[in-house]
Amino acid sequence: MEKDIKQIKFVNKIVNKICNSMKNKTLTFGIILILFVSTGIKADEMVLKGIYQGKDLYIINPMLDMGEEYCAYEVLINKIEFDDIINSSAFRISLDYAGLEFGQEYEVIIKHHENCTPKLVNPEVLKPLSTYSVINYEIGYNNMMNFTTQNESGKLTFYIEEFRWNKWILRGSIPGEGGPDNRTYSQKIYPYNGENMFRIYQIDHLNRKFYSDTIVFNIDKEAVKVTCPLNKVKKEISLSSITYYAVINKYGEELITGSGNLIDISDLKKGEYFLNFEDEYVVFKKR
Repeated sequence: MEKDIKQIKFVNKIVNKICNSMKNKTLTFGIILILFVSTGIKADEMVLKGIYQGKDLYIINPMLDMGEEYCAYEVLINKIEFDDIINSSAFRISLDYAGLEFGQEYEVIIKHHENCTPKLVNPEVLKPLSTYSVINYEIGYNNMMNFTTQNESGKLTFYIEEFRWNKWILRGSIPGEGGPDNRTYSQKIYPYNGENMFRIYQIDHLNRKFYSDTIVFNIDKEAVKVTCPLNKVKKEISLSSITYYAVINKYGEELITGSGNLIDISDLKKGEYFLNFEDEYVVFKKR
């Protein structure tokens, strides 16, 4: 009903101009009917969805061919009417008008006339940025690394890396929940005796990585050891406890990776290989 009233007002403006310039009432009445049929029925909507990051939306709003009206005639932010001037060639949608909180999801509906379309000038505002910070971390039960974040502006995936064997290795990924509240996540790890280093990162819509500070755990525990001869291994290598491992050939290629205390090497060709585990490596021969 409200949309129809606005469209009728637009039609009335055109009709008044015509009436002031025309003396033939019959012709004027015919024009009125044509205007109602052609402009008073149909309209479209532009729907914009995003995560509030403290930035506004800027809209280019084309003028209609007939008169002084512009394409967009109503804006809703999460179903709340945006009560500001939009009858202009360009306007700004202040998202905090609807009381949005940082990291909150929103939906903007721009109602506009048919055969025209407003244009969003800064579409990157709709896409989430990496704004998180890690405020707490610990190693919990069953070697679960727990970390707590705050101020996640978007639902971006967290990637967890560990520094082991002189390089950063991806250990897992966790979907971020987003939002301004504190969020806690967990990743299974296998810490070794000594200094263990981890880091967390997200990737934004521009493919940029945003890293946390390095997380360090100093662990005092019994070291994992190889419990079988390594000079002539045929099927498997046994370790004293579960840990991460990697079997590498002489060219530096990782042939087998995983976690556990038994390593199946039955598919390897005969030769010499390196076994990385804990924070060290040993040489073994496959026969």
